[in-house]
Amino acid sequence: MSSSPRYTSRRAALLFLLGTLLAPVACASKGTTGTGQPSVIMIASNRGFYDVNIYSVRAGQTVGRRLTTVTGNSTQTVKVPITELQPGNMLSVQVRSVGGRYTWISPSVQVGSGTVARLDIMQSANGALGQSQMYSQVAPQ
Repeated sequence: MSSSPRYTSRRAALLFLLGTLLAPVACASKGTTGTGQPSVIMIASNRGFYDVNIYSVRAGQTVGRRLTTVTGNSTQTVKVPITELQPGNMLSVQVRSVGGRYTWISPSVQVGSGTVARLDIMQSANGALGQSQMYSQVAPQ
């Protein structure tokens, strides 16, 4: 016996709604990035006027993927996939001014359970990033 079209479309709508409601809960309960990968936390504070793009830096100083964009005068918490870390759980990032000509590569800092990376982006009036800092600290409870 086949189902009527009305019953099938209601059932499909109910399943879609249920999946939409449960998807964020499933991702959040894993403590991972949205892709299911384990991650570490980086708190990026942009204390300048210009927006910046942040990229991971892999071993050999090669630039990896873009992690996020942080708008001027804002702070953002970023989940960095552990696949973007250098050997020894070391994290280094490249900061680039959006629409500008300045870049800055951070020193490598060790991250892991119980620690977070802090990125303080300092910009001069013309957008230079030379006063920026990257460090690790104990994760807030």
